[in-house]
Formats: sequence, C-alpha cells, structure tokens
Amino acid sequence: MGIQENMSKSIRSLKEVQHKSLVELSEELEISRSTLQKYLDGHGNPSLKMVEHLAEKLHVDPIFLLTEMFEPSQQEVVLLLMDTIKELAKLPQSKRVLFAKRFLEIIHLWDDDS
Repeated sequence: MGIQENMSKSIRSLKEVQHKSLVELSEELEISRSTLQKYLDGHGNPSLKMVEHLAEKLHVDPIFLLTEMFEPSQQEVVLLLMDTIKELAKLPQSKRVLFAKRFLEIIHLWDDDS
C-alpha cells in the first residue's frame, strides 16, 4: 500500500476514533475541508512539512500517518495511552515516581503465577 493510502487510513481512523466531522477535523488541522477530503480519499501530495504539521495537530508521530501500523481499535488504545502519558507528565516528580512504582506492582501481578 502506498503512502497516500496509508495516510488516508490513518487520518480516517483518527477521525472516527475522535468522532470528528470533516469540518471539525479540518479546523483542528488548520487546513481546508477540500484538502482534508483529498487526503481522506487517498489523493493529494502532501509535503513532508505538511505531514509533520498534521502529525503535530493530531498528536501522533509522523510515521504513524505514513505507515499502516495499527488497526482502528489499536489506535484508540494508543491515543488513550498517549493522553494518559501527557497527564502523568503534568504531575510533580514525587507523584510520577509513586505512579511508576504502583504501575510496576501491577505489571508484576500479571507475571505472578500464584
């Protein structure tokens, strides 16, 4: 699959996961509706700078837009995880350390055979 098709799938998936209309998403991305529609249709020829701009506005890595790395359900989980990480970054250092310790305890529970 080509880059344009991958970008189309990635943007379309994010649009669906976020329940955004074409107008809402085009405004968020600061591009025209017609340009967004071209990208969603797998047309257009975005520059690298535009791909970076779109990725920044969508809060994803540019490579995410260019490759078909995730299914829509996986994308939803990844986006939720990214939002969680952003919120954790706002906590004071002492609370982040405490969170990390508790998180490791949870991970060890999964590994525990008893």
